[in-house]
Amino acid sequence: MRNVVVVLAHPDDETFICGGTMAKFAAEGDRVTLVCATKGEMGRRLGVPVTATRETLWQLREQELREACSALGIERLVFLGLRDKTLEIQPSGYLKARVLHWLRELQADVVVTFHERLGGHPDHCAIGAAATSAYLLWEKEHRGAQLSFITWENVASRPERHGFSKAQVQKIDVTPYARAKFLAFRAHRTQSQMNDWLWRSEKEGIARLTGHEYQLLYRES
Repeated sequence: MRNVVVVLAHPDDETFICGGTMAKFAAEGDRVTLVCATKGEMGRRLGVPVTATRETLWQLREQELREACSALGIERLVFLGLRDKTLEIQPSGYLKARVLHWLRELQADVVVTFHERLGGHPDHCAIGAAATSAYLLWEKEHRGAQLSFITWENVASRPERHGFSKAQVQKIDVTPYARAKFLAFRAHRTQSQMNDWLWRSEKEGIARLTGHEYQLLYRES
């Protein structure tokens, strides 16, 4: 059993980008903890029809995330309590220290996060940079700890354009975990209700989900 610590920025990052992978870790017996930096309170989607206000959105998204974690088999959820859309202006040393605390507390064998340049959102990149820096310190204490970056097919298909080799790409078959991912998608109602196909039949929804997810293995240059 490995201790897998997934360090992400917002509720739904764990599902929309890598839900199948999270479910795979859990199904294989790993102890999975999600460290989520924010509660997504500045998100633009408030449900269809609108079910949240700016003041209540964080409460709904927290509950949605707890439901999604249950669907995916994520054993523990930790919030860093930071404000959505402010991660890039947080002192880097502060973010790194917060993440390092949890890598130590959880005795992380595997760390999964965003890449600091390829995250696609400022908050993603900021938490990825902090988690990478924290990992580099943690790996000196816990030799053999691994780091990988969640990514998208367009990056994984041409990794050399982004400073990675093909050997660093992991293409993960998540079709056995499609139903868990589907249920996690539905759990994030304020974010996913705009996708009509997700709310028709379960069979159709599962069929529309991608069968593969991607990670880039860290390799120190």
